[in-house]
Amino acid sequence: MAIDWLATMAEQGDIAKSKATEVATLVVKPELPLEIASRLYRDVEKGAQTFDRILSDMEDADVSDELLQAADALAELWSQLSAALANKLRELQGLPPITMSEAPH
Repeated sequence: MAIDWLATMAEQGDIAKSKATEVATLVVKPELPLEIASRLYRDVEKGAQTFDRILSDMEDADVSDELLQAADALAELWSQLSAALANKLRELQGLPPITMSEAPH
């Protein structure tokens, strides 16, 4: 059975956007309980891992460059969500944030 990659990307985009909205809403709350931040971080990591498998399957299926570019953008969104939550967890634990420098071009 062939996979409808366009539909898969649309569904995954909806999931990522929904999670991004949740993260953006909660990460700014100074009183956010550590348990909720931890749960959300686990949820984001699970979503990112699921999407990594989908991205790998897409690469194996030799999908169009346009779809792969869209998939790369979604993978980057998952990475940003993960980093934001990791830093929120660090903040809640009284630790400094993790900063990432860009690789030289």
